[in-house]
Amino acid sequence: MASRALEIDSKKSVAGKQEVQAAVDETSISTRAYELWQTRGCPIGSDQEDWFNAEAELRSIIEED
Repeated sequence: MASRALEIDSKKSVAGKQEVQAAVDETSISTRAYELWQTRGCPIGSDQEDWFNAEAELRSIIEED
């Protein structure tokens, strides 16, 4: 019984880490997209373009590691 309880707890721990990682990724993308938008002079209606560019940029950095 004790080993099963530990197994369940470790699964919860892994799920929690994945949720935190997802939040960090979204925050990083959002921050970078805002920087890109500011660099381009804050044009109206380009939020998706900046988001996708930021996401691609950050993914390429992660893949290099």
